[in-house]
Amino acid sequence: MIRPIAAVVALAALVSPVAVAAAPPDADPEGVVVSELVVQAKTVGPAWWRVSNGASTVWVMGAPSGLPKGVKWNDALLAARLTGARRLIVPPAYGMGLGDIFGAIALRGKLKSRASIETSLPADLRARYLADSALLRQRPERYDHWKPAVAGLIMLGDFRKHAGIEDNQPLAAARGLAGHKGVRVTPAAAYKAMPVLKALAGELNDAVDLACLADSLQEIEVGPGRVQIAAQAWASGDVRGALTAERGFERCLASFPEFTAQVRQAMADEAAAIGRDLQTPGVSVAVIPLRSLVAKDGVLSQLAARGYTVRTPASD
Repeated sequence: MIRPIAAVVALAALVSPVAVAAAPPDADPEGVVVSELVVQAKTVGPAWWRVSNGASTVWVMGAPSGLPKGVKWNDALLAARLTGARRLIVPPAYGMGLGDIFGAIALRGKLKSRASIETSLPADLRARYLADSALLRQRPERYDHWKPAVAGLIMLGDFRKHAGIEDNQPLAAARGLAGHKGVRVTPAAAYKAMPVLKALAGELNDAVDLACLADSLQEIEVGPGRVQIAAQAWASGDVRGALTAERGFERCLASFPEFTAQVRQAMADEAAAIGRDLQTPGVSVAVIPLRSLVAKDGVLSQLAARGYTVRTPASD
């Protein structure tokens, strides 16, 4: 799930184990990538960037938003670079405390709809919704009485489950290897999920609702084949190919000012976390969402702007 984008992961947890989709390209923080960073890796396996500052180096692996089960990737470089590393830097963590339980229940209620979703959709979107429900082998009633954007969220979660996409990979594998080697895992930052979730729920309106459902359906209709192709490209170090997976989820969320602000904050915090490690001699490893790395004004661009040396996978 995208980044695992934890604020949305938490929102998903209120309804079902899921993911979503839709949005204007100019608002999308990860919509434009830096062409010089989109390269073919020389080494075997996923692409790595090297960020250095004198005697200090952080090796950075870009991670997709999930991997289909059965996709094989060579983790030898990951294991080698974790050996003796100071830490493994991972994306920010989102948390919900016990005091958020009542807020989550109230928020869940705001995402429900008294009207049947079928009766509230335009004819063309209703036809796609019914066809895609059948494609997922689900009765439409499973998604009924949710707001359209949330129905799309649940449908997309069913699609990813049906396609065998593991949302926690390859990050979980990196965490496991770090634990095996005794390397401390450090999130780039820690955020509270509820303020973000409340803001997202408050920004839902009819137009956004329908756009998000439409883009969720688009991702379902594209099918699992493109995800598989992008995953294989990622595993072979082909950055351009890895970026071809359907992005309905992120495009939809880029409709929300709160979400775009959160993505930009996460990229800034990831760059800052890497920058902090570059102040001390030694080696660290980071696993960061691939688009966040190569986006215009993304993590690598921010680090280069601060004067750190950034070497691409084509050179290492």
